[in-house]
Amino acid sequence: MVAFQHGAGGIAAVLVSAVELTRMATPALPPSGTVSAILGLIIGAGTFSGSMIAGLKLANRIRQTPTCLPGHNHVLLAVTGGIAMLAVVTCLADDHNTLVAMAALLILTSIALGALMAIRIGGADMPVLISFLNATAGLAAALCGVAIGNRLLIACGAAVAASGSILTHVMCRAMNRGLTTVFAGIQPPKAGLV
Repeated sequence: MVAFQHGAGGIAAVLVSAVELTRMATPALPPSGTVSAILGLIIGAGTFSGSMIAGLKLANRIRQTPTCLPGHNHVLLAVTGGIAMLAVVTCLADDHNTLVAMAALLILTSIALGALMAIRIGGADMPVLISFLNATAGLAAALCGVAIGNRLLIACGAAVAASGSILTHVMCRAMNRGLTTVFAGIQPPKAGLV
């Protein structure tokens, strides 16, 4: 349920960012609003797909063990590079149709990135992923607040992002794991029999 709620927050950020980014009404978004909307789009879409994968793993709908594709790190790097290039093209787009097409591609590649990151995290590390997704959902909401000029949304999103980040750090310390090892899908060594 918590994973689903973070996913819903992520998709809400995607919808708000997409509407603000592609609207034809004047005045147009300032550069800070455009960058915030693009980042909200990316982070929200990644949060949505990562949350759905986490929810499916926790509900035993898909395999809980880490799933690594052949060349998983290279695929992640390629998708991240593609997102960066699409974000730059979206920022520079001056035609409305190009902007809509780039925003759609950005959403799809960000969904792929979130899913690729979440599938290689095992079921035992799902609480860390869930708290991390809490932070990213808050960050996406804060970025939406910047895009639409809503200070309350910025403050609430930033508070959720900060608390989710602290919770993620505390959970990693309690499990004696690093965040990088969790996201790399590296399982802790099994304790030997004494």
